[in-house]
Amino acid sequence: MTIICFLVWFMAGGLLTPYIVAADAPPTIHHSLAVELEPESHRLNATDILNLPKSLSQQESFSFALNRHLIIDRIELNGEPVQLSKGPEDPSWPKGFTQWIIKRPSSSLKQSGNIAKLTIDYHGQISDSPKTSGGLRFVRPDKTNGHIGSNGVYLSSETFWYPTWEQHLVTFDLELTLPVDWQGITQGQETNQAVTATQRTSVWIIQAPTEALTLAANHFVVQEKSWRNIQLATYLFPDEAPLAQQYLKATGMYLELYTKLLGPYPFSQFAVVENFFPSGLGMPSFTLLGQRIVQRGYTQPYSLGHEIVHSWLGNSVFNDFAKGNWVEGLTTYLSNYYYDEATGNHEAALKTRRRMMDEYNLYTTPETDYPIRQFHHKETRIDNAIGYQKTALVFHMLRQKIGDDKFFEGIRKIVQDGTGTYVEWKDLQHMFSQVAEQDLTEFFEQWIEQPGAPSVTLSDLSVQPDPLQPGQSILSGTASQKHPIYKLSLPIHVNLQDASTFSTTLQLNHANQPFTVKVPGTPTSLTFDPEHHWLLRLQRDQLPPMLNNWETDARRVLVHAKTSSKEEVASLKALMQRIQGQSDIERRQSDTPAISDKASYLIIGTPAMKLLESKTLQSCNKEVQVETERVTILGESYKGPDMAFLITCAHPNFANHTVSLFFGLTPEAVTPVARLLFFYGWDSYLVYKQGKVLARGMFQPVHSSREFAIPAS
Repeated sequence: MTIICFLVWFMAGGLLTPYIVAADAPPTIHHSLAVELEPESHRLNATDILNLPKSLSQQESFSFALNRHLIIDRIELNGEPVQLSKGPEDPSWPKGFTQWIIKRPSSSLKQSGNIAKLTIDYHGQISDSPKTSGGLRFVRPDKTNGHIGSNGVYLSSETFWYPTWEQHLVTFDLELTLPVDWQGITQGQETNQAVTATQRTSVWIIQAPTEALTLAANHFVVQEKSWRNIQLATYLFPDEAPLAQQYLKATGMYLELYTKLLGPYPFSQFAVVENFFPSGLGMPSFTLLGQRIVQRGYTQPYSLGHEIVHSWLGNSVFNDFAKGNWVEGLTTYLSNYYYDEATGNHEAALKTRRRMMDEYNLYTTPETDYPIRQFHHKETRIDNAIGYQKTALVFHMLRQKIGDDKFFEGIRKIVQDGTGTYVEWKDLQHMFSQVAEQDLTEFFEQWIEQPGAPSVTLSDLSVQPDPLQPGQSILSGTASQKHPIYKLSLPIHVNLQDASTFSTTLQLNHANQPFTVKVPGTPTSLTFDPEHHWLLRLQRDQLPPMLNNWETDARRVLVHAKTSSKEEVASLKALMQRIQGQSDIERRQSDTPAISDKASYLIIGTPAMKLLESKTLQSCNKEVQVETERVTILGESYKGPDMAFLITCAHPNFANHTVSLFFGLTPEAVTPVARLLFFYGWDSYLVYKQGKVLARGMFQPVHSSREFAIPAS
C-alpha cells in the first residue's frame, strides 16, 4: 500500500475497499509480472502470471480491475482461453479502471487443486499528468492516477497498472525493463540488474504480503549503504545527488531509534526517492519525496522520520480505512512529536504539543469539526487538524492515562499482533485495554466517537486560611465545561506567595463542578495543564498571534504598497503569485494602511514597516521597535541589508483578529522568503537572514485560557 501522508490511497467504499477483520490475514495473490515501460510514448507492455488462491480458484466466475486505458491482448486460465466481459459500472467506484469478469471454462472448473494460474498479456498508455493541489500551502500531493512520461514514472494503487482484486493482499516477482539511462524503484528487494546498449532490466522480489505495488522511475543517481543487514539507498536526480549521504545518515539514525521502539524493521531495504511532482508518500521499503522537499534537505522527524515509521504502521500493519484512519495520527505522534522527547529535547516537545493544539483550534470550529472515527484521509487543513494533530494528541492523552510502560507495550502489541492484518480503532481499544488492565471504552468513546474537545473555565476562585494547619490554605472554586462533558484528569499548578509551586490534579466529569484544594502556603494564581498535555477547545483570542490566524480567518485582507519600487515588486512576485486565485482574499493598495475593519490583515513590503513605526499596533508596541536600519524584537536588535521579518500582532480593536507584517530592510532580503512565506505560519515573529530563519518566538495571546488570578483572602 502507498501510505499517502498528504493524499488518499483509496476511496472509502467501492470496489477495492478492504473490509477485513483485524485478526484475519486476507488471502494472498502472487504475481509474476514482466513490465516494459517506454516513457517517451507513455507506453506500458506487460505479462502477468498470477497464482490465484482457493477463494478465487474454485469460483465459476470472478472479477478484477485494470486501468481503463490498458488493452488485454491475451488471457488464459490454466492454459485455456477464458470468456471475458466488462462488469457493470458503479458511480461510487474510482473512474480510472474497468471491471473485467472472467467466466471459467467448465473443464478448468472440474480440475482439482486450490491454485489456479491466470495469464494476462496487456498494453496501453498511462499519461495522467500531475495536477497541482492549489492553496497557499502544500497540503497534499499533486493529483495523478498514474503517469508514464519523459519527466518521470509514477504507478500506484490508483493506477490499476496490474490486475487488482479487492480484499486480497499481493506478493510479486517483478521484471522491470526501462531505457538504459533510467533507473526504477519499487517495494521489496532488487536481486538482479542487466544492462544492454538500449535497455536496463531489473528483477525485484516482493515477499511480504502487501496491499498494492507502487513503482517510480526516472534518471536517478543511486547511492547505497548497509545498516545492520538493511540496504539503505537514495534515488536522487543528478542535481540533488550530493545530498545522498545526508539522507542515508538520517535514515540510519531513525531506524536506530524506531527499531528499539517498534521492533525489527519489517523490510530488507529503505530508499529515499526523489519525485518529479510535489509529494510526501510512504510505501513499503521506500518513500517518495517531491523535488523541493529533497532540495531543502528535509531529514527532520516530521518528514523523513514520519515516512520511516510508516514502515511499521500502515505498510506492515494495515489500516482498515472503511472504519477510520488511526495510522496517520499514531505515526505523527511517534515521529513528529515523540522523536524530540526520546532524544531529550523536551522544550521542542512542549512546543510541538502546543502547536498541535493550536492547529486543531485554528483550523476547526464547532461547526466544521467531526469525530476522529470519520477521518479517512487528508484533503483539507481541517482533515489535517483532526486526523493528524488531534489524533496524535489523543494518543498522547492515552499515554498520560495509562502510563509510559503500558502505552509503549500497547504500541509494540499493535505491531506484533497486527502485522500482515487490517487493524481498526476497536482493535486498538481492545489491545490497549488488555495491556493496561483496565476498560478504556469510555476514553475511546469520548475522544474517537464524538467531535470536539473539552472547553474548561474556572470561576469563583477564593482562598481561606486552613483552620487546622497554620500557614496552609484552602483554595476553592468551580470548574465548568461546555457540552459535551468530558471526563478529565486535569493537572493544575498553584503558584504560591513564596514563589514555589504546588501541583495536583482536578478530576472533572460534570458541567459545573465545585472543587477544594489544600495548598501548603498562600496561593496567588492557578494554571491548569501548564505543560499542555490535554487538548482543550480554545477561542481565537486565546491563541498566540501568528500568520495562520490570518490564513484561517473568515475575512482576510491583503495590503501592499500603492507606489512600489521595481525592486520591491520583484521581491514580492512569488508571494503575489501564490495568492493569485484565492478569491476570498480582499486586496488593497495603500502606502499608509488603515486596519479599522473587523478582519485579519497581511501587510507586505514598506507599508508593513510604516505601520509598525506608527505605534498603531498596541499589542506589539513593547515587543517590537522599528528604526530605519534596525528592528528590535523582545530586546534583541537585528540590522543589515539581508534581514527580513514576519511579525504578527493582535488586532488593536478586535481580539479575534490579527495583523501580520512581512518586510525586509532591503527588497533583496525578502525575495528568498516570499515563495515559502505560508510555511512559516506558527510563530508570532520570525527573523530571516539571507532567507534562513535566524530567530523565532511567540507573543502572548490577548486572553489566557489557562492562567487565573486568585483574589487575596
